Amino acid sequence: MTTSHSFADLLVEEKLEVITPLDHGESSLDLEIPTDKEAGIPPLTPIMDSFDDWRSIDWDQFLAQCRNGVNNVGIAIAIISEKTHAFGRYLSQV
Repeated sequence: MTTSHSFADLLVEEKLEVITPLDHGESSLDLEIPTDKEAGIPPLTPIMDSFDDWRSIDWDQFLAQCRNGVNNVGIAIAIISEKTHAFGRYLSQV
């Protein structure tokens, strides 16, 4: 800057933005994150993947498997109870 500029010229003069190495690097705070999947990784990817996983669950099949599981537990309890009853009757006759 030369001394021929007036103080008013200094106030009006546009300042150019200084580009630092961080402006284009990984640690830049002003990086724009693409929001569509074709452009790159969307923000909050792990959270959105979790929501997509929950939405993709076939809840009718899940409920059917739960019913089958409860049914199997009930059958196991009934068989154990029957065998315990038979063992108790055996012990009462000894």
